[in-house]
Formats: sequence, structure tokens, C-alpha cells
Amino acid sequence: MPIAPAQLASSLGALGPLDVEQGLAGTLEQVLGSAKTLFDADRVGLMLVDQAGALGWASASDGMAEARSGDLTVPVQVGGGPVGTLDVYVTAPRRWDDSEGAALHAYAGLVASLLVAALTARVTGRLADQLQAALAHRSLIERAVEILVDREGLDAQAAFDWLRAAARSSGCPLIQLARDVVGGAPLPSDRLAQARAERREATDLEVATHRRDSELHEGAARGYERRGQAGRAQTERLQAAAARGRIIDAEAERRRADSEP
Repeated sequence: MPIAPAQLASSLGALGPLDVEQGLAGTLEQVLGSAKTLFDADRVGLMLVDQAGALGWASASDGMAEARSGDLTVPVQVGGGPVGTLDVYVTAPRRWDDSEGAALHAYAGLVASLLVAALTARVTGRLADQLQAALAHRSLIERAVEILVDREGLDAQAAFDWLRAAARSSGCPLIQLARDVVGGAPLPSDRLAQARAERREATDLEVATHRRDSELHEGAARGYERRGQAGRAQTERLQAAAARGRIIDAEAERRRADSEP
């Protein structure tokens, strides 16, 4: 379900003033509830690295959640390093597009700003304690992500997702996997194969999405031409060309992934 910039702006604007000093838990639930409505999701949840170094439930749109990965997820960054994830949960299968990923990143940025405000205001309680634990582990996770970016040719978000998934599949705390990677250990070979397969699947989906966009814009251009609206037809043709350019980039990424040992 594409999310237009105006929809995102309206969703964020409707939140009004947010004050963590009035209660961090309630403020976060308000933000996550707004995100749930925007994404038409069953739940939106926040996970933070806990005292044990594992990703654990911190807050959710309905006040409860379980510590599992969402159907769409992005990292929450504080001070330039990941401290947790913002996750969207849906029960029905859904294909996510770039606009939804961008919208979730915007909400993750808002959540991060609230966490920073809570630190500045010296807010206390369970969430504040978990945030302090996440910050204590942040630099090690960031170093592991940087190593994976360099070693495996992933972007930072994919590297963090990979690290998190490896921790989940192995039952090992995230911070322990990060420590192992920094120490030079490879991720488990089965997880490596799975990550590469997931990356290829993601680029295949991206190619299909951009190809569909190109076809839609070309179809719209032909419709405008039949109605004598040459200017609008030209705009649609330019958008179709931009989509084809994104196809070339995505196919190049897929070939690179396929060529890796």
C-alpha cells in the first residue's frame, strides 16, 4: 500500500506535541498507534537491546507485543548507532514498497528523537533502563555492522538485519553475535546462504516493482496522448524512464549477489 508524502506528513502532524516527561511509555504507545493506523497494520512494535544483549520487546501500539521480527522492520538509531528496531506486523501477506519503508524510517526517526529526549530529561522506569542497556551495547553492534558491510558488501540496514536474523535463528543474543563478528568469526554458513538468497529475492521483487511502475506510466502516457494532453504524456514518459533506470540498478545488484561465492 503506497504511502504518499502528504499522508505521512498528515499522520505525523496529527500526533501534536509529544512530551516524554509526561510518561515515556504512553508517549511511545501514542506514536506507535499512529503508525499502526498509517500502515493499516495489526500492530507496530518497538524492540530495544536489553540488559542481556538480546533484542527484547519495549513498546507496542496496543500495549503488548512479543519479541519477534516484524513483517516490515527498520533499525532505530540513536547517536549514529542502532539500539533496536521498529516493526510493523500484519497477518495477511503483503508486498512492501519503497514509500512504506521510507515512512517507517520517518517514524523510527521520531521514536529515536523521543528516546534522546527521555535521556536528556532523565526519565526513569523500565523503558529508560532498557534504553540505557541498549546504548551500552550500541558501539559494539555498530562495529559489527561496519565489518559486515565491508566483508559481505551489504548496506548498513541489510547488515543489521542479517546480524539480527542470525542471532534469532541461532538462539544467541544479538550482542554475542556482534562480539563474534568483531572478533573475526563468520556468521553460520547456513545463515550466510539464507541471507544471500533473501538478498536475491529482495532485488527480484524490486525489479518487478519498478517494471510494473514503468508499464503503468507508459500506459498512462498513451492514455494522455489519446486525449491530446501531450504535456502530461511527456511527464509520464519521464517517470517511466526513471523506473527503467531503477530496473537497471536493481538488476546490476542482483547480478552482483548471484556472482558472490
